[in-house]
Amino acid sequence: MRDRIKIDISTVTLLKILFIALAVWLLIVVRDIIVLFFIVLIIVAALAPIVDKMSKYMPRIVALILLSLVFVLIIGLFGYLLIPPAVKQLSHLAINLPSIASKYQPFYENLQSVIRNYQEGLINISSQLGNLSSGIYSTTVGFLSGVMVFFTILVLSFYMLLEQKTLESILLNIIPPKRKEKIVEIISKITAKMGNWLRGQAILMLLVGLLDGVALVSLGIPYVIVLAIWGALTEVIPYIGPWLGLIPAFFIALTISPLKALLVLIAYVVIQQIEAQFFVPKIMGKAVGLSPVIVILAVLIGAKLMGILGVIIAIPVAAIISVLIQEWPELRKINN
Repeated sequence: MRDRIKIDISTVTLLKILFIALAVWLLIVVRDIIVLFFIVLIIVAALAPIVDKMSKYMPRIVALILLSLVFVLIIGLFGYLLIPPAVKQLSHLAINLPSIASKYQPFYENLQSVIRNYQEGLINISSQLGNLSSGIYSTTVGFLSGVMVFFTILVLSFYMLLEQKTLESILLNIIPPKRKEKIVEIISKITAKMGNWLRGQAILMLLVGLLDGVALVSLGIPYVIVLAIWGALTEVIPYIGPWLGLIPAFFIALTISPLKALLVLIAYVVIQQIEAQFFVPKIMGKAVGLSPVIVILAVLIGAKLMGILGVIIAIPVAAIISVLIQEWPELRKINN
């Protein structure tokens, strides 16, 4: 007869298992809110040093109001000046994509079916961009409208920056005394990395987008706004990003002439070198301190899990994990 194995599970253990299951379920249910709050934390980390400097010359509330007005003005100008022509150019590109691709047809088999898929994708993107003001955030936070999410992020960021000292005091009171110094140091490192990354990345994307746009206009390449925005967005991926930004511009230029394509290639290589030699060292420095391989893997994982939103938050999350891994031996010493 086989020996029977008796497993006793205490009530406390069972309650712990139920509590963990409930916590996991709750995290899944409110994951959109958690992501939204994480975005707010990144924004607060990026803006806090600016607000602190402005607060030396004026009340903190006045500094925040001025900064908020500037931010809303920039977003409004971007939406008014760039989105309508970008939508128009993207729609035009979707319509003309088969004729552009036909010039490459002798070199590829079954190209038309692939191009039709891309054409449908571009048409869908352009139609979604046309409704940007009301729907850009609805795909990531389903229960709130785009406008409400935007203002929720804005208001939360505003109040967290305004009550920064109070929130820091509450946090310090919660942390056990023997761990306080180390945990505060870790939080400072994390917020510094997130803030430096967001500020530096925003500046880099703006500069690269402008340089790409100037180069394309100078060379007479169509769809300038779409290609420049694409170049700015791909800037978030180190090393590979500039080449991803080049590909559509190069092939569109090649349909005009091989010389145009060569000039576009040269222009993008020059811009990439200017970025690598001057912009990145001056603007980013050691903002995140992650290797390019880790950054690329983080972006790919973020895209797989949460799409565009995952790409946006992938690098800050990877930076937080890297800080925690580096500080883990010291945390273990505190616990012991």
